[in-house]
Amino acid sequence: MVKIRLRRMGAKGRPFYRVVVAESSTGRNGAFVETIGTYDPVAQPKLMEVKEDRAIHWLLQGAEPTETAAYILNKVGILPKFLEQRPNQKKKYAFLDKRTAAISVAATPAENA
Repeated sequence: MVKIRLRRMGAKGRPFYRVVVAESSTGRNGAFVETIGTYDPVAQPKLMEVKEDRAIHWLLQGAEPTETAAYILNKVGILPKFLEQRPNQKKKYAFLDKRTAAISVAATPAENA
């Protein structure tokens, strides 16, 4: 099975990730089929770049993104375009609504009563 996942790069304490298409049986930093983007979680704001045409191509071929990769694809607007083409896949990505809601609640400061 082919997956879209993150490959860790960068230095110790300064992570940088490549969004890659890889066989699920390979290790995190093992062989991969294609690099389709990058993710820099340290930069402010976080930098997320993904090649839209290649990501949609692999999703249509049946590649499954990991949870974090799906979140990145959703944030850059690729996953909604894919779901327009394949509406029957919406159930598979329902967890993104909960994750996005949890992140937005955590980002808002709590009011003192």
